[in-house]
Amino acid sequence: MLFSIIAGQAKADIVPEQVEAPSKQIPDAIQLANEYLAALTARDYGKLSRFYSRETKFVDRTAKKTLTGGSDILTFLRRIHVYTLDYSFEVDHAFHSGSLVVYIGTYKYKSRGDLFGKPGQNIELQIPGVTTIEVDLNDREIKTHTDLLDYDTMRDQLAAQ
Repeated sequence: MLFSIIAGQAKADIVPEQVEAPSKQIPDAIQLANEYLAALTARDYGKLSRFYSRETKFVDRTAKKTLTGGSDILTFLRRIHVYTLDYSFEVDHAFHSGSLVVYIGTYKYKSRGDLFGKPGQNIELQIPGVTTIEVDLNDREIKTHTDLLDYDTMRDQLAAQ
């Protein structure tokens, strides 16, 4: 290679080829689970209904509540979301094993206080937890959505508001 000195700096006359960094491929199971979570937190019931079948299970292990079937799950979500002003899930870590996707993160809620026995107030909660979603890639459906949330942290936050 030929180099020239310009104002005390070496400069290459030949520019090496730019090599692009390999793009990260998101596994199909995580992509489908991400689409589902986006519809859930956006409260897009039309999209959500396409993810559920009669066999889909929605489990809140901490609250010991299990719902089966898209109709029951959507009815439950609509009832809860009436009180919800804002809702998001910040994922700290996601991984998968086959069709099982595991998310570790924090659910953030802004809700009407009457859901928690505090009428006339707005409540803000940040609840850490683990959400697992078992997907069916062939039918693009959710088999099971399971939440394990830290309700002790939620109770502490409610007591402070």
